[in-house]
Amino acid sequence: MKKQLREMARDLLALGSIPFYSLVIARAVVGKHNLFVYQTVIAAIAIFIFYLIIKDSNLHVARSFAALVFVCLFYKEMVFTVFASFVWVLLLISAYYLKRSIGSIIRGIVIGVMSSAAGYFIAFMF
Repeated sequence: MKKQLREMARDLLALGSIPFYSLVIARAVVGKHNLFVYQTVIAAIAIFIFYLIIKDSNLHVARSFAALVFVCLFYKEMVFTVFASFVWVLLLISAYYLKRSIGSIIRGIVIGVMSSAAGYFIAFMF
């Protein structure tokens, strides 16, 4: 049972991985959703820059927050937003369960929020 919980926690944390984030961007490129692509790419760049300033941050949490924000804004569907937010909370619990420090998780949330804001507002300049 403990092994299965650990595996599920790792699967949830993978939602903030670079390959998953790249899949989200690639899907938007294929669909020609330029604003969404700009937002997610700008957020990814901002995550990298903020990580250089705010060390020891959980980047899985940061990327997953940005993906959550932009996917929910894209679909504009309350049921999906509630479900995706619930899954994101499970991701946070999983990060803690996998022994990531609370400080690292909080710094990841901060980077995710700042990067999402940067992606949201800067994308409208294009």
